[in-house]
Amino acid sequence: MKNDIKSFYKQTSVYTNSGLYEDYFKSLPNDINKLRDIVCDQHIHKMRVFRTFDRNEVRKNYIWYNCLYDALNTATAMTAEIFRLDQKGFYLNKPNDKRIIVTCRYISILFASILKAKGIPCRCRSGFAPYIYADYNVDHWINEYWDEKEQRWIAIDAEILDHTRTHDKKVNLYDIKDEFEYPAVLWLKARSGELKDLSKYLKHTGYKGQDILAHALFLDFNALMNIELPYKYTPNFISDSNFDCLTDEDNVELDNLAKLMLDPDKNFEQLRKLWGTNEKFRLLQGPNLNPYIEQKEKTTKGDL
Repeated sequence: MKNDIKSFYKQTSVYTNSGLYEDYFKSLPNDINKLRDIVCDQHIHKMRVFRTFDRNEVRKNYIWYNCLYDALNTATAMTAEIFRLDQKGFYLNKPNDKRIIVTCRYISILFASILKAKGIPCRCRSGFAPYIYADYNVDHWINEYWDEKEQRWIAIDAEILDHTRTHDKKVNLYDIKDEFEYPAVLWLKARSGELKDLSKYLKHTGYKGQDILAHALFLDFNALMNIELPYKYTPNFISDSNFDCLTDEDNVELDNLAKLMLDPDKNFEQLRKLWGTNEKFRLLQGPNLNPYIEQKEKTTKGDL
């Protein structure tokens, strides 16, 4: 792989910046598999809170569980909360009440931040995991890090505790690429008719059908650009009811993006150019209304 690509994935975003924790991150184990286990043990998924504890206990002790993790949107915020809960910091077999409550995107960001602090190229990836639940493929985030010895990207799942899965299939969470489903592959299969039934693909953000794949495609695209967008952010032209109004030209653009993402290293420069120049891909909608969208709507209605 080219050195400029490796250098790019050593860079941090506003989410993966290690800040004043850089030296601490460097002090954590260099064995990446051991590091994965430690990072995994610092959190409990908010859905697992309800599966692990009695409902009354959740209501009493975890009344904030549904919203607190939104305040932990960066690696530094998560690490500060880890130390607030337990001054010993990162360690294995941490009690549940000493863990932060976050989901896969957050752990992916934290893991990437630690590896980048160690000088290891790493990127977050968004897609679907068929190995967590038996009945459906849930949206999920993992990491890919560059292994200099093997000269390849190794896909690793730093969020899933093996014993918490409800799927009987045994998978190697330390090298998960053959099991993880990347949205570019799924989008192109759906467009060609090879993938007809999308009912097993689930996103907790409320998307359904093929728009699930489009949303995941752009989360993954931005993650490849070192921008790990929050779950509910998506380009305006594919959001909500706009997806049903996609033109043939729009779909061809999505097809071409997906084709480039099948080999993001080979097509790195083209992806960077798209991200930097295609306004339609960059103009986002999310929980906070984009002021540019608001202005365009008012202009259209003659309000300005």
